[in-house]
Amino acid sequence: MPGGHHLREQPDGGLEFVLEDPVLSCLVVDDRVTLRFGRTEVVVADPFDLEVDGVGHRLDPRRPETLGPLLALYPGTARWLWATPDGRLVLVLMQGQRLVVPGPAVRSAWSVGDAGAVSGDHLPDHGLPGDEDGPGAATDAVEEDPAPLGPA
Repeated sequence: MPGGHHLREQPDGGLEFVLEDPVLSCLVVDDRVTLRFGRTEVVVADPFDLEVDGVGHRLDPRRPETLGPLLALYPGTARWLWATPDGRLVLVLMQGQRLVVPGPAVRSAWSVGDAGAVSGDHLPDHGLPGDEDGPGAATDAVEEDPAPLGPA
């Protein structure tokens, strides 16, 4: 995996991001939240939901006082990372935490790309095939998968 991840198309039209290294190695909070898994960064720029130990939290990267529950992700290991057909990004960790970023409204709420590919002065894009503006969009290859993987 030259870019640290590859895409696998799901039967429902969603995309699974298959990570080369699923271990969360870095968590950065500035005007957005960045989760680094090896050479892949997951960047969240808009409010999102996080479930930890069965308790739901609404977090906003632009409101640092809401982000305390985010620390429960570290250390952690990604179990599934996928984009639903309606544009939501879902991350489930082996330890049971679940992060859900709503789909796009006016601008992109999240991105998944190579570490360092998302500049601090650009809003994240999904990086889905056909989205030339997204990080890694031109190089992400979609792998066909006849068997459903991850949650339905």
